[in-house]
Amino acid sequence: MAELLLGVDGGGSKTLALVADLRGRVLGRGIGGSSNYQSVGFAAATGELEAAITDALRSAGSDSACPIAAACFGLAGVGRPADRATFNAWLKEHGRIRRWTLVNDAEPVLAAGTPAGWGVALICGTGSFCYGRAPDDRTSRAGGWGHLIGDEGSGYALGVQALRLATQTADGRADAQAMLHAILHHWQLSDPAELVHYVYDPARTRADIAALAEPITALAEQGDRFARELVDQAAYELGRMVAAVVRRLGLETPPLATGGG
Repeated sequence: MAELLLGVDGGGSKTLALVADLRGRVLGRGIGGSSNYQSVGFAAATGELEAAITDALRSAGSDSACPIAAACFGLAGVGRPADRATFNAWLKEHGRIRRWTLVNDAEPVLAAGTPAGWGVALICGTGSFCYGRAPDDRTSRAGGWGHLIGDEGSGYALGVQALRLATQTADGRADAQAMLHAILHHWQLSDPAELVHYVYDPARTRADIAALAEPITALAEQGDRFARELVDQAAYELGRMVAAVVRRLGLETPPLATGGG
């Protein structure tokens, strides 16, 4: 049975897995839900990783027990040693993966998106995170604090701010009518009163809220001033993350790579 290579990109919205042969030729792709265990919990995160990997192996025409020579996991929420130890223990139990590297989800973006593997990687998806590497291999990070105390500029943060403005409009405290209508249309709701039940439904995920970034940015592109203000503020917060990393590493004009859902 031929050995395979595996690459996994796990974020707050979805998990993507690629299976390749030892020459690097992609054979199969798989997809799962959020594998950020800081958000969904360890059991749910590893379940989505399993689903994406199994899907990729099936797509490649391989058995789920097929040996994997080497793998790289770029996962949101594993930027700290204790987090990596938790996932490394899980990977060790698997047995079929001979060697693996476990890094935060910005590392692959930095490696693939910069000429020499150093510079700054900015992740903006459900959450937000910035990671930098200097030519001498020093690293720095900003963001990645999660939705309660961080994630500024992220899709989730933008969605929450848009929802607040929309509900204020429903109350008559603001006048962002286009934003209110865009949110209702996106979620196929007919009345603002339905927002409470929809948003606080236990099945609702942060990825659902973050998905509002799409209609809000579309509204901003159409010139809506309320949407533009929210998008501009999000961009400002992301810029602050990049500036902090650049300043700490003492970089002047580093290459910038971006990623996110």
